Amino acid sequence: MSFHESCVDIRIEVRGDHTVLLAGAGVGDNAYQPAELVLDKHIGNPDGKFQSFTETAENIELSFREDGVWLEADLPEIDGESGRQGINLSERIENQNGRLVFI
Repeated sequence: MSFHESCVDIRIEVRGDHTVLLAGAGVGDNAYQPAELVLDKHIGNPDGKFQSFTETAENIELSFREDGVWLEADLPEIDGESGRQGINLSERIENQNGRLVFI
């Protein structure tokens, strides 16, 4: 199950050179526990696309859409141009017993 369907208080926090996804992850019986996932271990920025992105990205934010939670940022390309990019985290992250897991 996608994490956004079983988590509350979903947010991101930039900590130095990495971005962390934070949430209260459901563990059953309407109980939640703090959970976090360092997104840079899984997502980066090679030439304007997400991969190890925090060091080069600007305006990093979450967007809550009908199809899930998106990570968005302005990412510089090798030629110096910059473009807004997004990645649907709901398609890539699950809540597994209170842990956020990149799948």
